[in-house]
Amino acid sequence: MPLPDPADHEPIQGPRLRLRPVTPADAAAFARWLSDPEVVAFFGRPPDDSAETPSDEAASAGLPGWTFVIEDRGRPIGGIEYFQDRPSAPWSAGIDIFVGEPDARDRGLGTEALRTLLRYLFETKGLKRVTIDPEPSNRRAVRAYEKAGFRVDGVLRRHMRIDGRWADIAFMSILDDEWPAAKARWQPPDDSA
Repeated sequence: MPLPDPADHEPIQGPRLRLRPVTPADAAAFARWLSDPEVVAFFGRPPDDSAETPSDEAASAGLPGWTFVIEDRGRPIGGIEYFQDRPSAPWSAGIDIFVGEPDARDRGLGTEALRTLLRYLFETKGLKRVTIDPEPSNRRAVRAYEKAGFRVDGVLRRHMRIDGRWADIAFMSILDDEWPAAKARWQPPDDSA
C-alpha cells in the first residue's frame, strides 16, 4: 500500500491555533527553528536537509506521518506532527512537537497545539493511544504533555543519542478513554467544538 502524501491533509483548527500541513515554503522557518539552541538541546542538531522532519524518518521506515506548522493567529510559531509508530498498530500514533519562536514559549501554546491534535486523533481518526517521548530533563515539555493529559509510562535510561550525548527518554501516553477527562479540563462544557 503506498504511503499517503504528507502534505495531503486538511488543516486542523483549534480554539486559538491552527495546524496546517507543512509546505516547501516552510523550509527556511523549520531550519531556523531546528537550529535554535533550546530546540537543539532536546531535538539534536538539525538534519542536513533542513526540511526533513521526524515524519520524514517515519516515511523512510515505511510508516505514514504528517507534519504541521503551528499557527497562532496566522503567525507560524513551531511544528507538530503525528505518525504511525508501528505498522502493526494502526490504532496508535506518536507525536513530536516544538515551539520554535522564542517569544511564543511559556504561553501555553504548545499545550494547546497538543490538545488540538489529540482532539483530532481521538475524535476524528478514532485512535486508541497516542504516545510522546521527551527527555525527562525537559521539564517544560513534560509539564505541557501532562497538562494535555499524557501520563509517564516509564523511562528508558540512555535510550538514544541526541547531539552527541546519551539521553534518557520518558515514554508517555494518553488513551482514548482518558481523553474525555483531559479534554474536560480545558474545554468549557458549553463549547461544542
